Amino acid sequence: MTAELKAARRDAILILTLSNPGSDNALDAAMLAEAIETLSAADRDETVRVVVLSGADGRFSRGLDLPKETQDRLAALESLHSLIEMLRSYPKPVIAAVDGLAADAGLALALACDLLVAGRGAQFGLSAAQRGVWASGGAGWLLAQALPSALVTELHLDAAPIAAPRLHAAGAVNRLAADGRALEEALVWAESIAAQAPAAPQAIEQLKDMLHAARGQRLDEHFDGERKRLAAQR
Repeated sequence: MTAELKAARRDAILILTLSNPGSDNALDAAMLAEAIETLSAADRDETVRVVVLSGADGRFSRGLDLPKETQDRLAALESLHSLIEMLRSYPKPVIAAVDGLAADAGLALALACDLLVAGRGAQFGLSAAQRGVWASGGAGWLLAQALPSALVTELHLDAAPIAAPRLHAAGAVNRLAADGRALEEALVWAESIAAQAPAAPQAIEQLKDMLHAARGQRLDEHFDGERKRLAAQR
């Protein structure tokens, strides 16, 4: 069976499911390209208000399935980087629904989303295979934005994954769900957010921009951004 990205709609919600049976939903170049194309189309579709990203068969993703040839490996990594950047700057809310394992590039995808719902038994980590490979899609950078330095170091040096409740306590996971119900919990949340989105879809996009910028700004720079956004309103 081949790897694929499955897309489905539930009213204003676009549900994207990573699927690679027998390989813990490992990502390949075709799946990454399909994700970028699907998200680009959804960006232009005003009827899509929230995106939910999940994995098939009770698992999220174990990471990037690297080809053997160097050029193909680099191309796959570039596609992964493009998808991570797209998720980080996406104008619509994106919720990750994680059950099972989210490792390496799978961990990066989950962290790149705006919100993260995880089953209590979900596991997050960087595998020993990543040491010296560096194809995790910026997972180290994303972890450094979300977690205390001691926990980030532990994730890099110890290949044992960390359970969802611990990351929830540290602030990297927004909500915990019963095992196997992360997607259901994420969809309930998405429906609530989608119901609010029609009133101000541009406001949500600007809010996301403001929150991302705030991490590296002084307070006076943040104030300046508020003034510019208010002045630009019509």
